Amino acid sequence: MDRLLIIFIFLSLLRCSGGRDGVFSNRYFSKRNISHSDNTFVKFTYKDDISNKEKTKREYSLYVFFSDELSLLGFPSSINPDKDYWLAYYANYQTIPSNLDNIRFDFLENCEYRMPVNAGKYSYSFSFQNHSTEKSGVLTKSFDLPPNHSIRLSFKEKGIPYPDAKTVGERLANETSRHSWYEIIVTIEPNPNVDSLKPCEIK
Repeated sequence: MDRLLIIFIFLSLLRCSGGRDGVFSNRYFSKRNISHSDNTFVKFTYKDDISNKEKTKREYSLYVFFSDELSLLGFPSSINPDKDYWLAYYANYQTIPSNLDNIRFDFLENCEYRMPVNAGKYSYSFSFQNHSTEKSGVLTKSFDLPPNHSIRLSFKEKGIPYPDAKTVGERLANETSRHSWYEIIVTIEPNPNVDSLKPCEIK
C-alpha cells in the first residue's frame, strides 16, 4: 500500500477518535523550509455541489509534502505554512467555524488558497479529506515548476469502483474506496500579472 495512503488513513482514524488537534499536527508535521520559491505556489479551491446549494461552507483537509520526506519509520514534514500565514486568508478570523481546528491543514470550501513552493523539479504528495463525508484522495507526482507559475489542484469524486459488486473482492474494494474516493487533478498555470489575495468572507 502507498505510504502516503497509510499516513492519511492514520489521520482519518485520529479524526474519528477526536485525537487530531493542533498540537499533534504541528508536532509530527513540522514545516518544511521553502528556500527556492520564485513566485511559485500550490493553489486550490474546493467546491461541493451540495454545500453550494445549501449555501454553507464545509471543511476539508489538505496536506502537501515533498514525497522524498516520506518514511515508514517517521512522519514527513509538510510544506503547509504555519498558522500565522493563513490568518490573512480570512476577512474576520474570529468568525471561522470552531471545528476548523487547525487552519494550517484545515480549510473552507469556496475559498481560494495558495501556499509557496520551490521552483524547479520536485516530487510532491497531496492528501485530501472531506470532513463531512470522511472520504479522501491521495496523489504523488513530479513537477518541473517554472518561475511565476503555480500548481493548481482540483478535486473530483470518482465514486465506488464496482456499483454492482458481486464478488467478495469487489465488495471489499468498494468498502476501502473511501480512502481514494477523490481524484486530485493537477494543472500547471502561469500566474497573472496582478495576483492579489482575496480574503474569504464568512457569513
